[in-house]
Amino acid sequence: MKHNVNVFSTTKKNLSQYNSRMLIVFLLLFNIVISVFLFINMYNEQKVTMIDIAKQEIKELQTDGEELSNDQNHTTGTESTNNNTQGVLLTYFLKSNNELLIIDEFSPQMRTVLLKIVENWKPVEMEVKYQEVEISKEDSVYLLIVSQNVYEHDKLKGTIYIGKDITFLRNMFIHFLFILLGISLIFFVIALVVGRVMTKRAMDPIIKTYHLQSEFIADASHELRTPLSVVKSGLDVIEYEEGNKFSAFSKSILSDLKEEIRSTTQLVSNLLFLIRSDSGEQSSFVEHFDLQELMQQILRSFHHLSETKKIKLDLQTLTPLGLLTDREKLKQLLYILMDNAMKYTPSNGKISIYYELKSDQQSEMLYIVVSDNGIGIPIEQQERIFDRFYRVDKSRSRQSGSSGLGLPIGKSIVESLNGTIEVSSSLDKGSEFTIMIPLSKNQN
Repeated sequence: MKHNVNVFSTTKKNLSQYNSRMLIVFLLLFNIVISVFLFINMYNEQKVTMIDIAKQEIKELQTDGEELSNDQNHTTGTESTNNNTQGVLLTYFLKSNNELLIIDEFSPQMRTVLLKIVENWKPVEMEVKYQEVEISKEDSVYLLIVSQNVYEHDKLKGTIYIGKDITFLRNMFIHFLFILLGISLIFFVIALVVGRVMTKRAMDPIIKTYHLQSEFIADASHELRTPLSVVKSGLDVIEYEEGNKFSAFSKSILSDLKEEIRSTTQLVSNLLFLIRSDSGEQSSFVEHFDLQELMQQILRSFHHLSETKKIKLDLQTLTPLGLLTDREKLKQLLYILMDNAMKYTPSNGKISIYYELKSDQQSEMLYIVVSDNGIGIPIEQQERIFDRFYRVDKSRSRQSGSSGLGLPIGKSIVESLNGTIEVSSSLDKGSEFTIMIPLSKNQN
């Protein structure tokens, strides 16, 4: 898996998703604000118009000296009796004795439905109601109806109901919303495309700088390996030919020099490994081998150090297990985990290795567990131990010669084998690393 490709592709994806979410939120808020503004504006405009008409009708009723009769004021035509009430669908007046006067009516066919609405509506003060009236199963009209009690000399004379058909305005408002959503969608697509182009342009210099940095590290590492090898060989020759002539202090200096050369060489090798892993240059060589023999070989390489630190090494699984995978990568991975455990396990401690092969009908999964009873890792830092150059305790890591690249390299190796690695740890109780690597069925 290419680390840089993952980082850059993930960054681009996150930026695109963040910009898309922000754009969607902005467009939704814009549409909501515009829609609410238009709705309130249209509603208030119609409401004010209806209230003015109602006041005018009430004034006429209050100043009319003669009693209105149903026959005298029943209008059945298609024009209003008052030019100022143009567009009004109905004007009903319900007397205090429940006698209904139809002052104006544009659609007598809806009278039954409208009468049910007004007869059950007893306003305390002037009220405005938005009402849907079903003409047929396929058709409906939408009315804005204003209602107010009419008084004469503080005596209730009746209640007036004035309604206006606002179906056209409602439909026009809905059509406007669809147009607004369509325009917003077009702007969203345009902005999304432009955002991706701008994100790519913004990321290109970063990617270019990263590649230049990687090339520099790779070239520098290659250049360093040769002089380091020469220095190490020279120190070995000096120790072999002149070692007996050195004082104890000189021998100590020579030993320190060799250790520093070894640490620097290991750091250069780790950097080269990561650079090659990022660029996809790491090759795999699959071969048959016995995992038990590999485990015993690794433990033998740590035997001298474990005796020096008085640490017990325990291979808990002694069953031969034939595998078909990249032996060298698995060996390097186990060496990293063992080396890490040796560094952070105190004297008289214990390091254990356990492996198991679990299988089902589809595939097989290799489990390898490396555990110790060392200093442990704080819970809040366990997610970061696989980050490059990250060290839990920097002062302690310097003393142990850690560069913060071992576990990141181990994770890179596991991912190249399509596996996963997990850690479970507690302070002063130890750590446990679990490796899970999928294998082909019937590989043995």
